[in-house]
Amino acid sequence: MRICPCGSGKTYQECCELLIAGGAKAETAEQLMRSRYTAYADKNVDYILKTTHPETVTELKRDELQEWADSTTWEQLNIVDTATEGQVEFIAYYREKEGTQKHHELALFKKHEGDWFFYDSQFPKQGTVVNTAPKVGRNDPCVCGSGKKYKKCCGAKG
Repeated sequence: MRICPCGSGKTYQECCELLIAGGAKAETAEQLMRSRYTAYADKNVDYILKTTHPETVTELKRDELQEWADSTTWEQLNIVDTATEGQVEFIAYYREKEGTQKHHELALFKKHEGDWFFYDSQFPKQGTVVNTAPKVGRNDPCVCGSGKKYKKCCGAKG
């Protein structure tokens, strides 16, 4: 009895096994996302293809997908957000010969004939970085402590 690779904390048998074996259908996009991650971890390319939306599955090449699956070891899945139905933001960690990689994605799922399928993905929007440190003016004393004005010291263009 192994713990399911999807990070649910449940055993594989009580989590993703029924979905992957075809004995049950995913009730939510997150459930399908977790089972697809487990399929990647188990190198089950057939399930990845089977759960890709019919409109987009033709873009995948089975042999390339299998080659990539065989060259990776999936280590961890973190679900970041599932607030919008049909969208799952996640971070997955996997290892290749170059070392551990981090994959951050917003996966988009659609229903087709009543079943959830992976449809597309995009990179999540990055938040704006806000500098909260006080701004140094040109005529302010230099931050390095030299006693000179900033514009004549560290702020000088050279």
